[in-house]
Amino acid sequence: MSINNFGRDIKALRTKRKIGSRELSRLIGKAETYISQLERGLIKKPDYNTAYAIMKHLEFTESSIDDFLYNFYQIKSPKRIESEAQEVANWEEKRAAEIEELLSQKQKTSGSDQEDKENKLAYNEKIFESEWMIELIKNLEKKNEEIKMELSFNVNNNAQTFEPVIQNLYFLLISMRKNRENFNFFVELFNNNLSILSEGSKEKILKIVKEEIDK
Repeated sequence: MSINNFGRDIKALRTKRKIGSRELSRLIGKAETYISQLERGLIKKPDYNTAYAIMKHLEFTESSIDDFLYNFYQIKSPKRIESEAQEVANWEEKRAAEIEELLSQKQKTSGSDQEDKENKLAYNEKIFESEWMIELIKNLEKKNEEIKMELSFNVNNNAQTFEPVIQNLYFLLISMRKNRENFNFFVELFNNNLSILSEGSKEKILKIVKEEIDK
């Protein structure tokens, strides 16, 4: 979920809990217009402490707020930022050691030109995998977690509306294990960014889908 949706979601949660925008602003120690400006998108990204205070006063369990802000809106706590920086530093140190080891092995290796080519290829492949494949998998895993969080949020807040959505998504995903056509359909469908379609285009697609299902 985008940080741009934070204000929108705060408004929905605040309204559900019957808390006025001015009241919530006062509770978190801000000017009375702060929450209104946040909900209207005039404040793009609140700092972590402010966001935490908002969620706390909207009756979220304190132990869940940190992960919720990060998974849904990429709002990171100072502790998380420090931890991620340390992870990056550790990874860079490890990669530097691996590269130095590879270079050392390459210098010690003697043999034909063919052996040198094979060593160079192995070195390049390892760097290639480390630099993009690991990052790709990491990004996909992160997006997968965000999708699960987004679905859970909507299920919890819109259970009746989302019941058929989850059920039909489940049927399609399960069928892909045995049905190659359904697999190809799913992949081709979501190879496109459907969120950029106009309202008219969305209506046309929904009409076609309904007509095909009703046949």
